[in-house]
Amino acid sequence: MDVTRYPTARDFLDDAEPFLLRAEVENSLILGIARELVVDDSGLAITPYLAVVRDEDGICVAALRTLRTKLGITRATRNDALAVLAADVQSVAPTLLGVLGPEPSARIFADELATLRGARAMRTVNQRIFELREVIAPDTPPPGELRQARATEAALLASWISGFLMEVREVGDSEALVAERLRRGQIFVWDDGEPRTMAAWAGKTPHGVRVNFVYTPPESRGRGYASACVAALSQRLLDEGNDFCCLYTDLSNPISNSIYQKIGYRPVSDAGFYRLVSRPNRCRM
Repeated sequence: MDVTRYPTARDFLDDAEPFLLRAEVENSLILGIARELVVDDSGLAITPYLAVVRDEDGICVAALRTLRTKLGITRATRNDALAVLAADVQSVAPTLLGVLGPEPSARIFADELATLRGARAMRTVNQRIFELREVIAPDTPPPGELRQARATEAALLASWISGFLMEVREVGDSEALVAERLRRGQIFVWDDGEPRTMAAWAGKTPHGVRVNFVYTPPESRGRGYASACVAALSQRLLDEGNDFCCLYTDLSNPISNSIYQKIGYRPVSDAGFYRLVSRPNRCRM
């Protein structure tokens, strides 16, 4: 088996997109990010890592990294390909901290990489990937309506993004994230006299799009705003010609998982996020 690295996202997609499209929903994160990089990669702080491992039958696994701390991988067609990929990743990103991908490939890869580091892999988030092709509208929607977020709401939305990142145990520049989504017209709110909840979309793939950043501030929870917002945004995205919407959920949050399923989202596969942590030093007495 051999590793192929690609200098650009266009080169990566030219070779790997047919493989990624075999499981378009499951691979929507990597597909969507790669397609966005083809259009504009000027905002990257690092040189992206775009690679596949292949054997005599073709591609076994693909990987993408655009952040210093995190790498995304696909499901592998054979587990030994993950050891080959881990060795290559270690050679170019020896300080990588996190791995995201479908299970069990994410766990196997994280363990392989941790072994090379003398570290251990710890799963910090247990996720599920959901797909929607037809919206089930809430029986009793709350008052208000979906609308695109406004530039004048950037500070409010940044505070909500910060709350979202904290709840999902992630880090990020909330102001930069909001500014980018506002510029692209990708962030929406449910307005009931004032913004009550938000949802966004990203990662356009050939046939679908990913919904993310769903967040309701604590004082507005329990009123159906999130269900209405996600349902309306999902319907809008389908009406714009997408065959499906997809999203990731944290399985430790049963409320959000229930909400999504009630409006038509159906589980596709499980995914895990692993952090590589140093093993404690053991001193002999």
